[in-house]
Amino acid sequence: MRNLLAFTAAVVLTVAGLGWYLGWYRIHSAPASDGHRNVNIDINTDKITDDIERAEKKILDRANEHLQSTKDKSAKDKSDRRSDTPANDAANLVPPR
Repeated sequence: MRNLLAFTAAVVLTVAGLGWYLGWYRIHSAPASDGHRNVNIDINTDKITDDIERAEKKILDRANEHLQSTKDKSAKDKSDRRSDTPANDAANLVPPR
């Protein structure tokens, strides 16, 4: 249970720090009447949505590149195995008797 709490705290702090760094939100503090402080949190939902969509696109592009390179490598390996078979090697052919 303690590990789950620590993990949750780490995720919250990471998202909060990353959000601040990427400009997803801003915190403003200003003096108010009677010695109080007025704190405003401005959340930029358009930037959050754009950043998430860009990240999804980048992940999908890289996954497709990896998948394509894996398919190309697999096809090359199959063609190499076909050319290495003894049936295709003229030196292994035995003349008929």
